[in-house]
Formats: sequence, structure tokens, C-alpha cells
Amino acid sequence: MSDASVLDAEGARRARAYFREALTRWDTTARQGMPQIARGMAVYTWRGRGEDFPRLYRESASTLGAACAPGRTPTPPDPGTALPVPAGRVVRGFALDPTGRRVAALLGTPDSELAEVWILAADTEPVRLDVPPVWHARPVWIDAGPHHEAVLWVLTGKPPIHEVWRVEGASGDARPLGLPAELAHTPEGLRLRIEGGSGGVRLIARHPGTAPTTWIFREGGWVSEPGSAASLVPVPATVPVPVPTAGRVALATSLGEVTVREGENAVVLSLGGTPVHALSAAERLLALSVSEDQTGVALWVHSASPERPSGVVCVDLARASVSASASAAGAGRGDELNTHLHLTVLARDGVPVPLVVSLRREFLAGDRPRSPRPLLLSVYGGFGVHHRTEAEPTVAAWLEAGGVFVAAQVRGGGELGPEWHEAGRGARKIRAVHDLIDVAHALVAGGWTRAEDLTALGASHGGFVVAAAALIDPSAFGRVIAVAPVLDTVDLRRHGLGTQWLHEFGVDGETTPAQRAEYSPLHLAIARERAENVPPILCCILGRDERVDNTAAPRFAAELNSRGGRVTLLTAAGDGHAQRAAGALLEFSATLLGFAAGTTPWMGVSAT
Repeated sequence: MSDASVLDAEGARRARAYFREALTRWDTTARQGMPQIARGMAVYTWRGRGEDFPRLYRESASTLGAACAPGRTPTPPDPGTALPVPAGRVVRGFALDPTGRRVAALLGTPDSELAEVWILAADTEPVRLDVPPVWHARPVWIDAGPHHEAVLWVLTGKPPIHEVWRVEGASGDARPLGLPAELAHTPEGLRLRIEGGSGGVRLIARHPGTAPTTWIFREGGWVSEPGSAASLVPVPATVPVPVPTAGRVALATSLGEVTVREGENAVVLSLGGTPVHALSAAERLLALSVSEDQTGVALWVHSASPERPSGVVCVDLARASVSASASAAGAGRGDELNTHLHLTVLARDGVPVPLVVSLRREFLAGDRPRSPRPLLLSVYGGFGVHHRTEAEPTVAAWLEAGGVFVAAQVRGGGELGPEWHEAGRGARKIRAVHDLIDVAHALVAGGWTRAEDLTALGASHGGFVVAAAALIDPSAFGRVIAVAPVLDTVDLRRHGLGTQWLHEFGVDGETTPAQRAEYSPLHLAIARERAENVPPILCCILGRDERVDNTAAPRFAAELNSRGGRVTLLTAAGDGHAQRAAGALLEFSATLLGFAAGTTPWMGVSAT
């Protein structure tokens, strides 16, 4: 079949229309970003219904905190509190200055991940700073003391080429400061970031697989901090919190220590051992921060779930009561319609692989499925990333239709700590692919689905995993969706960020090209004699992708299709690898779900 005929077949068009309507309903939930707070003022992002991208808003922290109290329905911000942003620009990141008056915002065009640095303030025209573009590196403000404007520090450039710039607060004069002498010859894969802390700004350099090294800027130059390779850098006010299955994160407050623990069915936040808030099993904890003033101590919790893709709750710790324990204890299994189960299946070498299985309660008998259902199996499996149920309307729409959604936490991810990542990295990368195959077979054997109704879904590195798995064991899947997949793992330098991935795939001396060709989807396709038994593959190309070389996709499709395969190319010409316009993403998601639904009309059918 041609690309057009597969997606335009009658069954696919009906399914796409069904999911377009469902996604439109589920996407009406506002998306609120984590606020940054200074001097009683809060700045945060908000994307409301019908908006393609989030906007920046400024509000008093007390007003925002009251609006974000647990149990409250998110309140749209007053349009008058929006910060002025030049037309055609998208917010990629921001930093609030210590006075709470100015914002250093990363503003880019919708089709690029590189952004310019602008200074925004209420009732003031935006000012663009004369510094090079920035690649997702949030600027850092350093307080210069009484009677002095704060100084802004910016890490410019796209990996692996970076510079550090300093911008004087009063004059706006900007100048590059260079990097430490030790970084004059930057090794491939090196990752840099800057952070503010006591004593000034710090530059942290880390090569994958090694401990970080830290420098602090003093008296006009970078000074290595003694023992920095093993030391912790002071955390910013807003702390990204990846919570491992077995682990603990803590924040200090004047009322005691706030701890975060992930149990079997919920992430629970406690103050001095007393639960104060809990997240469901499918809800992802994105960030935490604490703000204190004369009115009390507030814990800000940024989380995401399929039902609420990005939301913030503000817990008043001074008034938090033991009654929160009851709500926290029962918060774990989802809502009245859906449930989210933590399960494990055994890989071929006997290692348990964790899964998060989501579906409507009516399709369960205890913790077992009543009957096989169409199933979406998602995966990432690399770079130590914690893969969970996607916090997108896609999942909610699929569950509402009656499907099952499974997040496979295969080796190579970070769900069980650094050892789990190492178990699927470098020379052991094939384990991520084998784990996915084993999970698929286990789900079929367990009665969750049938092989012909199982669609594997992966993006970027996850796209590599699903494409490789489908070619190594075509019997495991009914269909495959690979979004912006890394299809060539032999020549990583062809990709826009490929030099940052060398350690992940062992190119820095751990693996040979021949070894990587054993799981590289492009090379597997070339090596096949026939491809009639390979499941249908929807390969999605992002025309503005600055990370993955998408020129491998047409050859991948041509190689398989010339051997009897069924690869469909779907090109989103104006989209990039990161943030995308909500309207375009909705239509794209409807197409993916329509492909996954297959030709049997099952959507909306109740349990029997």
C-alpha cells in the first residue's frame, strides 16, 4: 500500500475522526507550569484552551497559592497579568530575577529549539539581549547585593559548542567569559550547565559515565572547587525531581524536612513523616520548590498525568493536617473510571521488567484482564530516562475508547537507578530491545491483548527501540509507531546531537560499528532478504528536527517496502523535536491513534 492509502483507508479515517473528537475534549484542560517566586511575586507559564503555546504570567505568590490549593479547579490567569512577548515567539524557558520584577526569558520561533534571550517586565517593552542563541539552558541571576542590580549569566550555544556570557543588570552590557582552561579541548559528549548558589555562579561539566567537575567564577576567572568531582552543587529554588522506585528526595523548610517517596501505587510527600500530598500511580512528579514568607511556608508541587497534562498544587505546610494522611493513602490507583497498575514481567534472562498498565476499571477482574483489548505499548529505554505513562491527552483518549496503555520500563532507562541504566547501555544496548520484545510476548500470554492488536510506540530513542524490536522479532507486534526515530546507530555523528550520544551507544570505545549494526534499524532493514512478515510501521518524520537526522527514514522505508514490507512515512514538515503547536499535535496524535486502532471497530465498546 502507498503511504496515503494506508492512512486514508476507510477504517483509518473513521478511527482518526473518533480520536480527533476525543482528543479535542481531553485537551481542554489548562496546562500550568511551575512558578518561580521572588519577593512575593510568582512568574509561571499557562496554556489555556485553544492556545497553541503557553504564555508567561506574573501574579502575587499568595494569590497564585490560594488558586492552586489542593482540590481547587485551576483558575485561568487574568489576561492583564501576561508578560509582553514579541509576536511569533515561543517560551522555551525563563528565570525570575531576585527582585521579582524582571524575567530573563528564552524566546524562540516555533520551528527551532534555539532561542534568544529577552528581558521581560510588566508594562515594559521586551528587550533582546545581545548574546548568541541558547539551547534550553535556563539563565541564572546572581544577586549583586544591596543597591546593585542582579547579574545575569547565560550558557549559550548548542551542544557540544558552548560559551558562558555575563550580562550586567544595570547597563545590559553583555560579554563572553570563556570556559575553564581544562575545557579548551572539549571532549565529545561533554555536558555543561550553570547554576546559581552561595558564593556566585557555578559551571558544572560532566562526561557521561564520570562524576561532575565544578568551577566557580571568582575575581575574573574560573576556579576549580576542591573535591568538586564528588560534591553536590547547591540546588536552585525550583528542583527537578526524578523519583526512583527505590529512593528518597528531601527539601529543607523551617517547619521540617519534606520528603518524597514512591510507593507501589502513589508518590507520597510528607512533612516530618506526616503525609501532606500524594500523586496517583500514573501521575509524574516534575518539580518541587518551597517558598517562605511572613504568611507561612508553601510547598509547590508540579506534576503531570494523562488527565491533567501539567498542573501545580500549592500545599500550605503550616496548615497541613493529619487528615491529609487519609487522602494520601488512598490516592494511588487513579480515578473512578481508570486504574493504573504496577506490574513486572520476566525478561528472557530472568530479570523482572517493571510496567505501568493503565485501563478502565470495568475491563479488570481483580488485577487480571477480563479479556484481551487493543494495547499501546510505549517505551524509551535509554539515557537513564524515567519512562512513565505519557502525560498527554493521547493516553486519556485511548483509555476512554477502551484500550490498554502500558509503559514499559526496560533496561537502559533510569527507573531503577543508575544500575538499570547501565544494564541497557553501551555493549548491553540490545537488552532494551530484547526487554521490549519479552514484555510484548508476556502481555499477550497474560491475556491483556492479542499480538495483532498490540502496537509498539516509541519516540526518538524509543523509536529506535520499537523499530529494532519489530525487525528482530516481527511476531511480537501487530503494528509499530516510531516518531522521530534514531534509525542509524552505527554512524551517530550524522545526527544533530549525535556526538552527545556516543557514550550511550558505546561509540567511545566500548562497541564496534559491526556490533551496533546488529540492532541498528536501518542496517537490520538492509540486511533482510524479505519483509512480508514485518508488522506495519508508521514512521513519523519531523521536518524541523534538530536532533535526529531524518534522512535515514526514507531509505529505511524504501529498503523494507522493496522487500514486501509495509512502512508508511508521515511527515510533519513544520515540526521539531521539542515543543510543538497544540493544534498540530492534536491532529498528529489523532493520526497515530487511528493507525494503532487497526481496522476492527472496537472504540467505545464496553466490557462484556
